[in-house]
Amino acid sequence: MINYTTYHHSEYPNVLVIEATGKMDMNAADYTLDCIQGYIDRGDGKFVIDCENLQMMTSFGLGMLVRANSRLKETKGTIAIASAHGLVAETLRIVHFDRLFSLYADVDEAAAAIQ
Repeated sequence: MINYTTYHHSEYPNVLVIEATGKMDMNAADYTLDCIQGYIDRGDGKFVIDCENLQMMTSFGLGMLVRANSRLKETKGTIAIASAHGLVAETLRIVHFDRLFSLYADVDEAAAAIQ
């Protein structure tokens, strides 16, 4: 199960931060992608996924990131990953997502980089 909250970054209001909490598994990945698509449809194009409180990410979560990134590229948007640690950071490194996505130590650094 995943919970998430969203907000526009205080210094970079064109960046939407998605704070993910819990586990990014099959059900959560589909739901999250649907939500991201809704934000894209309403005009948001720059996203930071805050993984500070994300406990794990399965292959479904990885697939969601790839699909979200693909959809964003169609609209000249971008997605960055912030605060990944533990199992999430290890998973991202093992599958070389550091080559596909920009990984940042925290939300502020990510937002500044993509704004």
